[in-house]
Amino acid sequence: MYTDSKILKSLFYVQLFSSFLVVVGHFTASVLYFNDPFWVVALNQISRYGTVLLTIATGYLTAYSFEAKSPTPRDFFTGKLLYIFLPYLVSGILYHYLLKKEMPQTTLDFTNILMGKTGDHLYFVFMICQYYVFAYFFRNWITKRNILYVIWLLLAVQYVYINYLHKGWLELSTRHMLPSWIFTLYMGHLLYWYRETILSFLRNNRSILMLLTGIATAAAMFFVVSSKLYVAVHLTFVFATLLSFLVLMVFFLELVDHLRLKFRKGLTYFIFLFHSAFLILFKDFLFEQYGEVAWVFQNTWYSLLYLGLIFGCSFLLSLLLVWLVKGLEQLGRFAGKARRERLQ
Repeated sequence: MYTDSKILKSLFYVQLFSSFLVVVGHFTASVLYFNDPFWVVALNQISRYGTVLLTIATGYLTAYSFEAKSPTPRDFFTGKLLYIFLPYLVSGILYHYLLKKEMPQTTLDFTNILMGKTGDHLYFVFMICQYYVFAYFFRNWITKRNILYVIWLLLAVQYVYINYLHKGWLELSTRHMLPSWIFTLYMGHLLYWYRETILSFLRNNRSILMLLTGIATAAAMFFVVSSKLYVAVHLTFVFATLLSFLVLMVFFLELVDHLRLKFRKGLTYFIFLFHSAFLILFKDFLFEQYGEVAWVFQNTWYSLLYLGLIFGCSFLLSLLLVWLVKGLEQLGRFAGKARRERLQ
């Protein structure tokens, strides 16, 4: 029997793996400027799974939060403001400074920060903030009772918006807008509401699980060799990633009792936010010291070592931020308790 505790632990490992894929994606995008051996192209294509896996996981965790915690509007949006939006703003300011070598000053600068334009990956958080607002206000409209019907409407919304409705308002890409991801996000809700049925079925039917694993692997190979670039919001890519998500969930569920890495709230989010800072800083350092970076990327072992260094630094910084946030939470609870005691 897969308990909710084990499922959440498995989901944490999926998120951690996804954050690594996101780092790989931005790293290989840098390598492609200098060299494009097959392994770099393959990793770049596979890395696109990372964002979609994180999207499905976000939908799953949001559905879990609504059901398990029943948050009030104040609790829900205060939490998102403190733990999602404020770090997002900090990272936006950081990337503005790293890329332009100056602090934001103009209205346009701050507008770009708010809309996730200062970092190539921050569009995702801008979109997720839209989703949290939508998901909370529609939590009583889109439910387990009707999701099997509504999901087809959301599929149509995502397809029609991407292919016909998006016009690039405010110089925002398709990826910035919630309708481009709405089906993907609510697949996470569906998986949460039917988690017991789906996971038990896969656990008890190993032949079906092996078939899904084979299809997911074949799909990944197809994306690697395809001359067409399948972006993260492309529905073909979404369905392939959904299969991979299920396979990874079962895989980690089988290992979760043997893995010692503890769940850290915010760890994968901070890796996502700040890994590109190390890409920029290390690249600037190499330019300053050697005048160019091609010699790193043209050597496979140097490249892999460089990738490991980027992810390792991102991981350590994120752990530090997790401990900092946890300390601030404890300090806030202590201050609140002391205030209540004084009032009594």
